[in-house]
Amino acid sequence: MKKYTFLFCCLALMMSACKDDDDNANRLQYGGDNVNAPLLQSATWQAAVRFTPAETAEFSGLRLTEIEFYMVNVPAGTDVFVFGPGVNNQPGDELYRAQVGGSIRAGSWNTHRLATPIDITGEEIWISVGVVHDFDQQSFGCDAGPAENDGDWLWSNLDSQWRTYRERTNESVNWNIRGIVEE
Repeated sequence: MKKYTFLFCCLALMMSACKDDDDNANRLQYGGDNVNAPLLQSATWQAAVRFTPAETAEFSGLRLTEIEFYMVNVPAGTDVFVFGPGVNNQPGDELYRAQVGGSIRAGSWNTHRLATPIDITGEEIWISVGVVHDFDQQSFGCDAGPAENDGDWLWSNLDSQWRTYRERTNESVNWNIRGIVEE
């Protein structure tokens, strides 16, 4: 009987591990669990993750249907964006934008279902969350790092430049922004 109990436990553990892998199989993401959020000054900000053609190729033929992001505090305004291929470390054309400020939950993962899913074609794609801070505050959730390439892009209306968070602060994190991809 102990043998069967042991085998059952091993099987259950393996199935659980496989399920976790499947849950992440259709997710564009960098980094890990939320750990913190940087204190950003009063301004308009966009935190973005960029996925190169090498990273989107495996999802070619599928569609981006949801955006998940972690918000520590609720800012004055929040939008989600999807941009196409860009040049010189700048996102390309805006493919999608939605105001989601009224539905933000603080200290939590938030999910936005795209009204119009975006085809994944194997080209570069940027997924961004924009906020308006009326005062200095923490909003964008991030992991503990280290930063992966393209996991920490940040734009501000203070300088109107896309730069990595590492370039701006020397801190190494990844934004907790994820794209859910489905058929």
